[in-house]
Amino acid sequence: MSGITSEFVKTISSIWHRFSLGNEEAKTLANMLAPMDDAGEEVSSSIKFDLEPSDYNRALEELGDEEGLG
Repeated sequence: MSGITSEFVKTISSIWHRFSLGNEEAKTLANMLAPMDDAGEEVSSSIKFDLEPSDYNRALEELGDEEGLG
C-alpha cells in the first residue's frame, strides 16, 4: 500500500515547490498519486535497470532483441 498521503503531499509541495496546499487539494493529489506508486512498486522487482543510464540502455537493447527489433 502506498505511503503517499495528503500529509506527505503537503510536505513535499512545501519543501520542493515552496507553496502550501489546502487539505482538499492535497487529498485529491494523494488519491491520484497513490495508485501510480502502488503500480510502480508492483513491477519494480522485474525492472532490469537501476538508476544508471547504462543499465537503462542495456535493458532497452535486451528488450529490442527479444522483440526482434535489435
